[in-house]
Amino acid sequence: MIKRLMFSVALPLAAASIVWADAADSVKALSGKGADAVAAADALARNPEDADKAVPALIAAMGSDDSELRWHAARALAEYETEAAPALAALTKGLDDPDMEVRAYSAYAIGEIGEKALPAVPALIKKITDKEAIVRRAAMGAVRKLPTDPNETLPLIAKILDESDPGVVVPALHTLAEAGKKSLPVLKKALTTERGAYWACLIAGEMGPEAESAAPNLAEVLKSHKDPDTRMQAAVALGQIGPGAKAAVGQLAASLEADDSMAVRYASAYALGMIKDSASETALESASASKDEFMHMLGEWGIARLHPEDKEAVEHAVEDLVEGMKSDNANVRAAAARCLAELDAPREMVAPVLLKALTETDPTVVVHFREAIVSLGPKATPRLAKALEIEGLRMHALSILRELGPDAKAAVPALIETLKVDDAEVQSETMMVLGGLGQSAAPATESIAKFLASPEAGLQQSALYALGTIGPSAKAAIPQITPLLDSDVEFTKVAAGWAIAHIDPTSDAAAKATIVLAAALTEGSDLVRLEAATSLGMFGKQAASAKAALTKAASDDASEAVRAAAAEALTKVQ
Repeated sequence: MIKRLMFSVALPLAAASIVWADAADSVKALSGKGADAVAAADALARNPEDADKAVPALIAAMGSDDSELRWHAARALAEYETEAAPALAALTKGLDDPDMEVRAYSAYAIGEIGEKALPAVPALIKKITDKEAIVRRAAMGAVRKLPTDPNETLPLIAKILDESDPGVVVPALHTLAEAGKKSLPVLKKALTTERGAYWACLIAGEMGPEAESAAPNLAEVLKSHKDPDTRMQAAVALGQIGPGAKAAVGQLAASLEADDSMAVRYASAYALGMIKDSASETALESASASKDEFMHMLGEWGIARLHPEDKEAVEHAVEDLVEGMKSDNANVRAAAARCLAELDAPREMVAPVLLKALTETDPTVVVHFREAIVSLGPKATPRLAKALEIEGLRMHALSILRELGPDAKAAVPALIETLKVDDAEVQSETMMVLGGLGQSAAPATESIAKFLASPEAGLQQSALYALGTIGPSAKAAIPQITPLLDSDVEFTKVAAGWAIAHIDPTSDAAAKATIVLAAALTEGSDLVRLEAATSLGMFGKQAASAKAALTKAASDDASEAVRAAAAEALTKVQ
């Protein structure tokens, strides 16, 4: 088990060094041409590090004669987010590029930059009318993502709504959703248009309860629109509005019974369950009696939502939903997981059914089940936090929380409690989950630091990884980390130096860490040497005493990645 734990920590620790080596090579390759330059841009997109060197190189690539390189460069800049702000002028110019992919990725990248990209909003709005759908969608997404002032954008959006092309209407509607209730008059107007209604339904659903006054308008779309996809989105939007959409229950019931499209009927059943109005009971009972497996599941779920006090009804719904989460159909799995989250059934009722599903002998079923939970994003976290209290579900819950990453931050209090479980595997996995949360896991610092005194190297290393990813907020743990620089385990020593570098590179412990890491440059494995070089660079001038060791490693090390990391570190320690 200790080897497994050490390996689980080794991968994250190695990543930073490997990423830098790739970045250095890629920046150099960007000045070339053809497939190599495109591959270099893609490498930077996968590992957006060292922005002060990578971003200027990508800006230069945006001026290439090769359109493929231009759009790959724009896509890579998007991955640098706010650090790509110096590229705003180049990206704004890219909005008018003759190549549609360059225009689309330029718009996308501008949206990723954030507040510093606000000067580009007028240019983005012009692209909302681009002849290519891919560009219109990208411009829409960027306008929506940027922190624009509705008072400035709504007048422009109202004008855009007069256009007949739905590709022009889409971005305006997304911006309307951000404006909230103030935008409802314009949204209702869009619901009356043949081609704009679909997009207006999407945005009404995104607004949720705020769009309550649009429920009658959505009901009319559900009743009379010719396009089944638009009718389906109207039903979904009514469900997302929730109890405030009671005025539409009659039409939803009618659509559930008689719409020509099964997708519309499914969506209507879902909406009735979300609205929770007694007037929908007859329609939901009819759905629960359906021979269609998915419709039956939705009907059972809807009735359980209406009668949470009916234990038998809730049990039937839970069983059906868990079965749905094992479906081969990804849409059914996602819908079942979402419905189970909305059911809010008692834990003692849900846990045994979940445990049975997770112990299936067919690994494909288990994978499907877990994917369904992950698809919920942050909504899954409260349930998973509760599952940590149940021994049979604990490791499954930890594994899923680890996949959720930052979306699992609400589970930090429960994860702190889980560290108290007397099981080294559980404790190590819990710290790996906390490590994936970064600074959000700061409240767990004290609990994690206790494992630095563990006799098990694997637990020490898991703790070092978690504390290092928490970063500066874990400064209080530096005195407990420092003794591990004298560990008999080579990897633990380097991990301690890595953690100190990430938490507080100006710490008094930097001097001792420098000695350990400089020695590791000649004695450790490839992984250890990589981490040693990278960490020394993070210490900066405090690691000046390692200059000789870094110089030797930069020229003589057998590993290209180590040589690159050592060369970069040299520029920082001198």
